[in-house]
Amino acid sequence: MFSSNFRKLVYLIFSTLFLGLTSLVAIFAEERTTPIELEKIVVTPGRFTIYEGASARISLSKQEIERFPLVDNDVMRAGHVFPGVISSDYSARFSVRGGEKDDISVRLDGMELYNPYHLQDFGGAVSLIGLDLVQDTQLLMGGFPAAYGEKMSGVFDITTREPNTEQFSANFGLDLVNATATLEGPLTEKGSWILSARRGYIDLILALIDLDEDYNPQYADVYGKFIYRLTPSDTLTLNGLYGWDKNHQRLDDVDSNLDSLYNNSTAWAKWRHAFNDSYWTDVFVFGGISDQDRMSGRADSDNRNFRFFGTKTEFTANFFDDHTVRTGVTWRWLTAQYQYNVQERQAGINVYKPILADVDESGSEFSAFLQDEWQLHSKLALNVGGRYVYQQYREEGIQRYEIGPRIALAVKPTRNFILRGAWGIYHQPVSLMGVPVEDGIETVGRAESAGHYVIGAEYTPTDNFFMRVEGYYNTFDNLVGRLREFGRQNQIFVPPQSGDAKGLDVFMTHAVSNRLTWTLGYAYGVAKEVAGGTNIFRQYDRRHSFAISSNYQFAPMWHLYLSWRFHTGQPRTPLIHTEVLQPDGSILCDRQFGAIHSERMPAYHSLDFRITKRSSYQRWELSWYFQILNLYNRRNLDQYAFSEVEGCTVEGEPLLPILPTLGVTMRF
Repeated sequence: MFSSNFRKLVYLIFSTLFLGLTSLVAIFAEERTTPIELEKIVVTPGRFTIYEGASARISLSKQEIERFPLVDNDVMRAGHVFPGVISSDYSARFSVRGGEKDDISVRLDGMELYNPYHLQDFGGAVSLIGLDLVQDTQLLMGGFPAAYGEKMSGVFDITTREPNTEQFSANFGLDLVNATATLEGPLTEKGSWILSARRGYIDLILALIDLDEDYNPQYADVYGKFIYRLTPSDTLTLNGLYGWDKNHQRLDDVDSNLDSLYNNSTAWAKWRHAFNDSYWTDVFVFGGISDQDRMSGRADSDNRNFRFFGTKTEFTANFFDDHTVRTGVTWRWLTAQYQYNVQERQAGINVYKPILADVDESGSEFSAFLQDEWQLHSKLALNVGGRYVYQQYREEGIQRYEIGPRIALAVKPTRNFILRGAWGIYHQPVSLMGVPVEDGIETVGRAESAGHYVIGAEYTPTDNFFMRVEGYYNTFDNLVGRLREFGRQNQIFVPPQSGDAKGLDVFMTHAVSNRLTWTLGYAYGVAKEVAGGTNIFRQYDRRHSFAISSNYQFAPMWHLYLSWRFHTGQPRTPLIHTEVLQPDGSILCDRQFGAIHSERMPAYHSLDFRITKRSSYQRWELSWYFQILNLYNRRNLDQYAFSEVEGCTVEGEPLLPILPTLGVTMRF
């Protein structure tokens, strides 16, 4: 149902944008031929590195990311292009190397964000951070050092750009689902600021479509940043991020009706004091509020209200040109309230299981880390460290702390070749803001944990060619709960206790010339878990993934990007329908689930392309793109679902159909 209406929506959006904007874009012809140097977006297994010679990073410029055919130009979706990342067309969320989607830490300017996604009722389709705000983004997929916690699979670390310090400027953008306005400029000789606001207009488009059902999803976000240089050694930075979502949904199936409201805000101040070029400290003060009020079905309610504030201090020191020592401590106070009352649908005819949870708790948590990156030799580097986590609010009788050691090694036997290895224990505490009340759990126990074993090699025979091969083995223990995505008709859930994942990632990129670059990625992975005493495949077990892409500059400031993606199907649970004749002659469907994850979804593949153009004029700049996702209209499936309208049947719920879109950005 949702997928069918979504197709109508995207076609209408495309028609509206194409007719309204193509004429605007076509009248401009002036071009700027000078190349633009932009910031880097990188993916790395960790930050340990050989200081000279080949880089430890797989790097793509922000300019290249802006040319990718992405839904909504979402910075989180940019991470989907790398091997080992498991994602969906419908969601900005992703998982890495067999983990869960909520095993990824999302950091913005040094602060870990809570649930930074819009459209929560549809899987978190859009992130809260616009790509235009980004300066640098790093995706750490395994073996990352102790400075990063407290998630056990990966880190998506985002740094926003500094505001324009020379003059006031404005940036206005329009794409598939968002309208964005960004203002920035100087504030005295020592300060600068940036303010960005974004509004999704899906609800406005849906109002123009004659639908049998009533959908009304709305969302908006605001980001602000202020930088002031108090002295040559002291800089004060203020950040604020606010996201708002509201959804109203009325369907023929009353069980799927929905009213929801989400508010999510975080604010923080950072004071950096530089003792000299080699020593500095960062002091943060932060706080936030997150509210969720959700009414679904006939009388189900899921209300969550969180408050938090705290402080953290980090110190960095470079000793003798061969040691980089980092250490830090964080203290946070949390208050959490849950009122959860949901009738969860079970297999069978009109079978529901009530799940109730009522939590009103508060408490503090503390963490600390210490790491040393040591250049032992010109051909040998070592990163060693550990993290300590303490939660005061854990239930009685449970150990309230964990210690996680981590170590990584890099060896460069030749100028163009590097060998890398890493091992670590990673703890993911169950925060008061993440109690799995969906399973009737109302207290906080020990942290989830993972062990990472990583070994790889990097080869750079020339400056324009890079290749990395990396193998991994991850273990998972003390697993609690699992992220549940709303907006899906089936929630077949068995809480796992432990698991493991192993695989191999291959990445190659080659700049053939100044105008032509190609990239190839391949990932092989097997992920299993123990759930209910049975060993089954994990939800994000994906055996083979393959992607090849090419970026070609066919004229000054014109770029063509082509990408073909393929992956084998992920596990699914068979759905079984049986017609049952009632005494009054009517027929009901007895719905049953087969063995958990005993079958597979069909393979996925898609060809995408995008054309981008950037033009510069005397006082302003115009950028626009035209792209088509799923060019040959492959009917890829998201899941199989019990049909509500076609009788006693099971239907495939499709992912995105062929999707043409146009976007434009104007900067003054």
